[in-house]
Amino acid sequence: MRVHMKRNAALSLQITLAAALVAVAGCGESAAAPDRTVGPSAVTPAAQLAGAATTSQVTIVPAGAQSELLACPGMRAGEATRVIGPGGGLLRVDGHVVAIPRGAVNTPTRFTLTVPGNGYAEVDVKAEGFEHYVFARPVVVTIDYSMCGVEPTAHQFYGWYIDQSSHRLLQDMAAVDDRYNQRLFFATDHFSGYAVAYVRDVE
Repeated sequence: MRVHMKRNAALSLQITLAAALVAVAGCGESAAAPDRTVGPSAVTPAAQLAGAATTSQVTIVPAGAQSELLACPGMRAGEATRVIGPGGGLLRVDGHVVAIPRGAVNTPTRFTLTVPGNGYAEVDVKAEGFEHYVFARPVVVTIDYSMCGVEPTAHQFYGWYIDQSSHRLLQDMAAVDDRYNQRLFFATDHFSGYAVAYVRDVE
């Protein structure tokens, strides 16, 4: 029953993703104003995210499976910071994107997307002044693992909420794996550390 519910939640990400794109597009590309963004600007974000629904697959970790983080020595460190308000907006570092739809934020808040570049396909998202920020509407996080040297026939990948200090896997995010573009999408109502993982082969 729980797996069925999680699969339904993951499938609904397609709708959430589309809604986020429409909402952010409604904000206009002024969201990438250089005086409020540190790091790479969000160039054509809608184009960067478009098409995921046609090349994606829901990924839910099988019950009892042992997972480990995807090693990614080629992932570059980076950071983007911006103030986002009720109108929504984007954070982007290379192919990693956080899409915050209209109505998800009640008051203007400074958000930071960080890619540690620590050898894993990992991102960290924080809200300034909040230890645990909860959104009024789900936001969509994209982790780009295209620089990890993954073969097309590699393991199925999953999105995990992680403890950033120990890298312990805490919660399966019921992600959508866009294998063609090598990106992982998932919806969340709070910010923390997230990473790409896979199920270990049983010897």
